[in-house]
Order: sequence, then C-alpha cells, then structure tokens
Amino acid sequence: MIKKLRNSKGFTLVELLIVIVILGILAAIVIARFAGATKESKEASLKGNLRTMRSSLEIYKANSNANLYPASLDDLWKGTNPDVQSKTFIERIPADPFYKKKTVYLSSSVFDPTDVGTDRDGKVNGGGGWAYDSQTGRVCADYKSTDSTVGAPIDTSWGGAYNVW
Repeated sequence: MIKKLRNSKGFTLVELLIVIVILGILAAIVIARFAGATKESKEASLKGNLRTMRSSLEIYKANSNANLYPASLDDLWKGTNPDVQSKTFIERIPADPFYKKKTVYLSSSVFDPTDVGTDRDGKVNGGGGWAYDSQTGRVCADYKSTDSTVGAPIDTSWGGAYNVW
C-alpha cells in the first residue's frame, strides 16, 4: 500500500490571520507609545532655536557701537548694519518647527514676560514664526493662545515652556 503524502508547503488561512492580528496589535502598541515623540522633538527644537536667537541677539548688542538690539532679526545674519563691528551672528533665521515658517513679526508693543493670555495675544499676530521686540531684544514663538491650528503648541504663554526669558 502506497501512502500519498499531502503537499504541505504553506500556511493555512487561519495561521496567516493569527499572524496578521498579532502584528496589528504590536503595531498599535508601538504607535501609541511613540505618538508624542514628534511633538516633544518639535518642542525641543523650538527651545533650542529660541536659545540660539536670544544668545545671538545678546552678542549683537555687545558688538553694537550704540549698544542696541538689531532693528530686525535679519540683521543677525545679513550683516548690513554699519553700527556693528562683527557682521554675522547667526547662520540663518531658523524655521519654526511647528509651522515651518521663518517669518518674523515685529511688535509695535513692548513684550512683557508677565503678559498672559489676551494681553500677549494683543502683541503678536499669531500664525507661526517668530515675534520680535527690537526695543527689548525679546524674541518668542509667534503663537496666540487662541490659535486652533492642528499641531500648534498648547502652551503659548510667556512664562511657559517655550518663551521663558
């Protein structure tokens, strides 16, 4: 009697479904674990950018014959102001990591770190980029507390995580 052996060179449908379900569960766990990492990295980048711009502003002021901050942040990298001995203090204005904008809003009102909520919102235009006060040399992220753009940082106050002087 000759036995016929079954050709078993593959997986059954049930085995494949079980593997797919297990992989789906593992993917859901990994995605949930690292979902906040993007925002945290943007926050870290924003803090680093603010530190860089603020230190460049202080160096500019120290090199200025009139001991003044630049009229605009562009003076930090363009080197067009004859009042300053050294010409370049920063390679370029960094982009805002949340909105991907390099725009600089020049405030007509003096920024005060004690401003919160609507007081601060009245001094910036919102929408991303940077807000700069050439009188005091203060630079901050240009967000309003009412900004509803998806991905915008939640904390937009002066004393918050981003705009601590």
